Amino acid sequence: MTTAMQPAWVLGRQSYRDSSYLVDFLTASDGRLSAVVKGAHRKQRGGMMAALIQPFHPLLVKFGGNGELKYVAAAESAGVGRALIGETLFSGLYLNELLTRLLPKFEAAPTLFAAYGNAIEIISTSSDPELALRRFELLLLEELGYQIQWQLDCEEQPIEPSKDYGYHPERGFVISHGGDSSLLISGVQLLALCDWQVTGGAIDDICQSKLKGIMRLAIEQRLGGRPLKVREAVNEWRQLRE
Repeated sequence: MTTAMQPAWVLGRQSYRDSSYLVDFLTASDGRLSAVVKGAHRKQRGGMMAALIQPFHPLLVKFGGNGELKYVAAAESAGVGRALIGETLFSGLYLNELLTRLLPKFEAAPTLFAAYGNAIEIISTSSDPELALRRFELLLLEELGYQIQWQLDCEEQPIEPSKDYGYHPERGFVISHGGDSSLLISGVQLLALCDWQVTGGAIDDICQSKLKGIMRLAIEQRLGGRPLKVREAVNEWRQLRE
């Protein structure tokens, strides 16, 4: 059984058996799935396809197979690949690992698929892609059934500008009565983040820092305490550059 050609992105690949690749895809119609590229190490058979199936290169792919593990029946380029290097490469790999670790297989997510392509485009062209990463994280969490309520506290009461709040992934925003200020966010900042998410307006550097911390806590909870490999790679890379 084969499917029709559909848009797809490569999230990652690894050697499989003697001459093939096992590839994780994000697809427009079928969500995330895994498929084998047969004969990938043989130049006369799958080698050309293997060279095409790379991360950050938009594709059209046809899958075959009746089981959960598919095979790639055909593939062709759907556009120009994005050249990510240095920090931008790690940003792209970060998105790929998030999707591989958190997004269930075979659950169509067309909005998330479109957002991924947009995020990769921004990462490849912008000098500061941080907010694009944050927007993608928020959308992924929503796809998983978890939405951060910036305008409400854990008791579903409106955020008060005059108060400070702590963020607890399992509960939401809790009114603070003191503690480590680095873990706190003001009501004014929360409302600014709410406006940013809805309207796309600007936020200052402090709000960006608070947003990054909140998203890290939310994602770490979904990961069940298992660290992301790309974060370890980033730290090692930065140490080598110092």
